Amino acid sequence: MKKMLSILMCLLLTVSLSVYACAEGKTTLTVMMSSGDFGPDTIKVALGKAAEIMGVELAFDVYPDDQFLNVVNTKLATGNAGDIIVHNFGLTDVSASDLAPLSGEWIDHITTTTKPLCLDPEGNVLKAPLGGESNMGFLYNKKVLEASGVKLPIRNYAELMAACDQIKAAGFVPVYVSNKEVWTAQILLLTTMTSVFANDPELIQGIVTNTVKPWVDDFLKVVKKNKDGLRSWQSEKLVKLWENALSLKERGYINEDYMSATNDMAFEALAEGECAFYAQLDSAYGTLVESYPEKVDEIGMMYVPLWDDEADGYVLFGTAINYLSAVKASPKAETAKEFINTMLSEEALTLYYQLSPGAVPYNNLGFELNMSPFNREMKGYAETWPSLGDFNNSTYDGETPLEAFYGAFNEQIQGLFAGKTVREAMESWYNAYAADAQARRVEGF
Repeated sequence: MKKMLSILMCLLLTVSLSVYACAEGKTTLTVMMSSGDFGPDTIKVALGKAAEIMGVELAFDVYPDDQFLNVVNTKLATGNAGDIIVHNFGLTDVSASDLAPLSGEWIDHITTTTKPLCLDPEGNVLKAPLGGESNMGFLYNKKVLEASGVKLPIRNYAELMAACDQIKAAGFVPVYVSNKEVWTAQILLLTTMTSVFANDPELIQGIVTNTVKPWVDDFLKVVKKNKDGLRSWQSEKLVKLWENALSLKERGYINEDYMSATNDMAFEALAEGECAFYAQLDSAYGTLVESYPEKVDEIGMMYVPLWDDEADGYVLFGTAINYLSAVKASPKAETAKEFINTMLSEEALTLYYQLSPGAVPYNNLGFELNMSPFNREMKGYAETWPSLGDFNNSTYDGETPLEAFYGAFNEQIQGLFAGKTVREAMESWYNAYAADAQARRVEGF
């Protein structure tokens, strides 16, 4: 009898707790994100504000950056993904069919730079831009340039080499390279290659159909034959940019410990006035404010003038650095979509940009968002220079044909500074993106 009474009391307690949970509990949304380079703690704080506004709870599943894409695809394929994904994936990285179409007033305000990367082939918006349209370029120490007698603007490669001569003669490192990091050296070329493609649609077509390789063989250096006869082969300019980037090492303009140097070491050298230039993202401003608050005003941001001809110059305004997507198969998909709209409301988005200032990937939202001095300076250069994105995320004639042809580019440029020749590094790039294309069964590969 006592045993039965005990069981009955347990059942009543369980029912009571269940009722209480239904009455007092909150919906929990699971957010999948990486531990990458875009300030996950900042994102967590901002998402937490949106959760507070909406009255939901958040659970975060955070995965190592280099594993995140594989983890997301595996979880989507097996039906056990979270409800929301914070990411910077292209729609060729994950299946568009796994993401829920989004809706909201914010869609009409996405910038023309970022919007093409948010759409599936049917025009549905599957990615809500969150982080700023990242600028990439040279961070520079104003006092080092002044002490070296270098004045801005620097318009082309020849002027940059002259400036590096002056800087080195004055006892400073002209350009810092942190080649222990796999992602930093590539910025030298991500900020300079796009105009080559933008000015040559045939080169883009040749890359995506596997009829043109990125490097220039000696016997093809000047011309290539096509159905219209002979024409200049624009990828010669591509090779020259890679050669110009590598010349920083060959001329002794970079730090001696470049192979063991890290991003944090570069920030220290820049802030302490040991070097003049360091290729980085505008998001570095937040790190520099936190780590070197008394030095940050001595640092500016400019484009990377590796091109021989000033006419090829531009200022890099990338697409949004991260996005929010809702998992279509989630039983909480509608709540996830509502949460994304809440995150893009004034209160939550304002907090995010206070914590992580940037060039907002929206126009005319009806409220102002915080922008860093680096972004303001780059916008100033963009008044006289064209604005383009990095080569694989840039829009060409309304499309992004090179999005899937990144080819582990970061590893290729790390390899270039680690000892490969330009030809070897370019061939490695080709092999990487060709393997990706073969896996996707792209015609021509």
